[in-house]
Amino acid sequence: MFYSNRRVIGCLFCPESNIRHRSSSFSYRRAWRTAFRAMNSLKNFKGTIFLRSFVPSHFEGGHWDKGGDCIRTKPFKSNESVMADYNLEMYNTQFQEYKIGEREGRKKGIKFSFMDMTQIMQMRPDGHPSKYGHWPQQNVTMANDCVHWCLPGPIDAWNDFLMELIYREDGSR
Repeated sequence: MFYSNRRVIGCLFCPESNIRHRSSSFSYRRAWRTAFRAMNSLKNFKGTIFLRSFVPSHFEGGHWDKGGDCIRTKPFKSNESVMADYNLEMYNTQFQEYKIGEREGRKKGIKFSFMDMTQIMQMRPDGHPSKYGHWPQQNVTMANDCVHWCLPGPIDAWNDFLMELIYREDGSR
């Protein structure tokens, strides 16, 4: 359920026919808008706000709760994967809100830096735990995890990218 001013304004996967259906990006957009407003309202803050972009999941053969899995063991080649549907919608929503927040922040002397990891991580379907997200001796029934990332794994590069952005911001490079 989504509320605004203590009033229901919609829901996601709601069985109620009299309540307006809202997409995942609706709540995602509102969350980013709220976060950027809060950051831009900080008094005397003149630093840099770093934002890592949305990273895609890699379910194939179904959604997370409908038998989807991520069994690939190698990165995609550049012509093997195109971001679409939910992943593209979430990325675009985040980037649009980032641009709005950045524009408002610049008026107050706040710097923003967008660490765009979306396309890079789109190429790495091999970095998820899948069914290996628990100990082998555990007797559990669970959905395959194609959203979170293994360590070590592709997400280790995020720190390298962030450090480079910090060095550039600092003028060290």
